[in-house]
Parts: sequence; structure tokens; C-alpha cells
Amino acid sequence: MENLIIKPNYVSLFSCIGPKCSDSCCNDWMITFDKQSYKKTISNKYLADIAKFALMETKDSESDWAVIKLDKQGACPFLNSQKLCQIHDKEGEDALSYTCKTYPKRDQIIGNDKYKSVYLSCPEVARIVLFEQEAFIFSANPSGTKSTHQPSPTWLEKSYEYSLDLLLNCGLTWQEALLAIGLLIKTSQEVSEGTASVDKLDSRYQQLQTMAQKGIISKQFEQIPYTETPQTQTFVAIHDALCTLHSRSERQRFISINDAISTLCTEENQYSIKDINKVWSEKVASSKIEADEIFTKFVIYSMFHNHFPMHEKQKPEQVFQQLVIDCFMVRCYLASVFNQNQRLSNEDIVKCFQVYHVVRQHKPKFIEIIQNILKDFNLTSIPAAISLLKTP
Repeated sequence: MENLIIKPNYVSLFSCIGPKCSDSCCNDWMITFDKQSYKKTISNKYLADIAKFALMETKDSESDWAVIKLDKQGACPFLNSQKLCQIHDKEGEDALSYTCKTYPKRDQIIGNDKYKSVYLSCPEVARIVLFEQEAFIFSANPSGTKSTHQPSPTWLEKSYEYSLDLLLNCGLTWQEALLAIGLLIKTSQEVSEGTASVDKLDSRYQQLQTMAQKGIISKQFEQIPYTETPQTQTFVAIHDALCTLHSRSERQRFISINDAISTLCTEENQYSIKDINKVWSEKVASSKIEADEIFTKFVIYSMFHNHFPMHEKQKPEQVFQQLVIDCFMVRCYLASVFNQNQRLSNEDIVKCFQVYHVVRQHKPKFIEIIQNILKDFNLTSIPAAISLLKTP
């Protein structure tokens, strides 16, 4: 059987907007050069002089041969006065490093098929994913190859499909759907560890469908208590980690979010999750912002981009917890910005998702820190994790 290329329309809709980008990837990124691209650049008569001070050899591997030394403003020295790449201009796309040539695109081989996506750490990608009406039209086309790879585990593929169905087709809010998905993933972990058969995953999915139809999932979500202290501890710890790891923490785009959060600090200069949640439940919910639609799109994107709950190092329940944390943190950022501006523009919404994902999608250490935080605050059970999404 011929292999397929699975692609959402948001990949096709993306096109780099270059100098118009509000947070260009040609600034404040670790840009690596493979050996071939490096040799082409230093031998080009138009680029050699810049390359002498712009490129630093590392020779860690053929694919990681050199890095770009950013200028004092944090910009790539190969940008011209119009903020366009001179390597692309003089040598063409083939001469670009692998990093520059591919970002923000991402290809994954899962089973025998290729899944194409793009990173939400790019502002234009975030805009398309969150606001383009046709972003989530999916296509599956023959790749032209019949290569054989390790098949994807049955439990993983069923978990992925069932999770999407619980999100989209059971009449639940996105928060309630995440509760149902968490209950499913608990069974997925049992199957993945060999303590339950894949048939149990099928029956659990059918049970959750029935529970959703009868309103039981909604009632269970209502019964999960709102706990202010764990939310405060989690938000403070994760936001502090993000501030420490963020490569652009001194840029205005990040500072604007941090300043908005600071306006909701208590007199003791501590973050007030109570006030953040109050803004979300009383002001954002009553505004014209389609928060349910935005977060539903985000969860669909996250599931497809990561082939939920697939992960090389984390167990399925940990992957689920991470998705809940992502929603929790971005919701807090959105509420803080709304409080400061008394409104949320589309650009504000894009900024909150994108700024968070600069660290979330590119700093593996951040994910490790989050898992440790969840353990420290005893938030590793499904109800405990979901409690982070509750507001008063």
C-alpha cells in the first residue's frame, strides 16, 4: 500500500511574511548551519566577508557544523536593510541552513505515513491556526513511496482518534472534553504498559461517549473543586521557569505580557491567580471573544502536531497533563492582557499563544520542569490536573 502525506490546510496557508513578522525567527534564535550550507556561504564572494564574523564553527556534527553569532540587537548579520536574508538572495533557498530552510515546518514519519505541521512559535502560524476558517481541512494524498517503517501502536492510533472525537463530536465544552480525554488516556496508559488489552480502550471510549451524551461528564467537571492555592503555586512556578528560559525575555513582545501579569499582583508583589481567574470568568467570558472556539482549535492543533499522546520519553498521562498546563498558562496570559487593555485583539491572542510556545516547543528542559512542578504540587491525577482549568 502506498504511503500517505497527511496535511492540515494551515500548513498550505502558511507563507513567511518576512520583514512584516512581529517576532521574526531571524532574531534571538539559535541558528545552526550544516556543513554543506556553511561551505557554500563562506565560499560565496558576496557573503564571505560577513561570514567571517557572523559564523562560528562548532563541528559538533555534519548537520550542526556552525552557528550564527547574532549582532548586538539580537539579529542575524545576514539580514539586509530591508530585513531580508542575503544568503537566500545571493545563493537561493538551497544554500540556506537546514534550520532556516525548514522552520517553522515540521515533518514526522508515523507508521508509514508522513504528517506535516508547523510550529506555533511562529506568529503567522499562530494567526492562521487560531483565526483562519479553513485551517483545519485535512488532506491525505499518496506520497509516491512504499517504504516500510515500524507500525504505529494500535493503542496510540486509537487514543489519538478517540480523543479527537471526544473533543469535537460529543457536545462538550473544551474543558469538559479534556476531562473525558484524560479519563480515556488513563486507560491508554494501562494498555501501553501491557496491564490492559486494547479492547478495554475501545469499551472505555464507548462508555465516555455515553457519559457525555447523558451529561455525566459535564456533572463530573462541575464537581471538581476550584482550588486556588495549587493554581497559584503552579502558575508562579511555571511562569518563573518560562521567564528564565525564554530567549526573548528582554523583547517588548514578551515584556508586554509580563507587565500585564504584574498589574494583577497583590500588595505583597505576588501573582494573584484569584484576580486572573476573576477576569477570565467575569470579563472575558462575557466579551465577544470566541474563547471556546479558540481553545478547541488549539487543542486540535496540539493533538495533530504532537500526534497525541505520542512522546518518546513521557507516558500518556504526562502528555495529557502537559496539554492541560498549556491551556492553563495561555488562559492566564490572555486574562492578564485583557485586564490591562480591557479588550483582547486578535494580535493579543496570537501573542499570548506564540510567546508561550517559543519556550514550550523548543526547550525540552521546560517540559521536564513542568513535570517536576506537577509532582511537587500533587497534580498528577486526572481530576487534579483538570482542577487547574476551573475558575470560581
